[in-house]
Amino acid sequence: MQAKVKAACTQCHNTTRITEQHLTRQQWSDQLEKMEGLGAVIADADRVAMLNYLTKNFGPGKGAAAKTTGKKSGSSTD
Repeated sequence: MQAKVKAACTQCHNTTRITEQHLTRQQWSDQLEKMEGLGAVIADADRVAMLNYLTKNFGPGKGAAAKTTGKKSGSSTD
């Protein structure tokens, strides 16, 4: 699916635009609709798989912010 996402999305911009967003499933769905409106070609048969791929690999839990918020709470001296 990575190749299909690249093929559909990199016609107009580079992959960094995808990898830095970390959107929810609904936000990715909205982006796919927006991009289709601007001319991206996404086969109906691939839409759900693309959405799954984007959400799994570039969802909210995959960003740099998620890595920094994963700190343990409390102190080891309690």
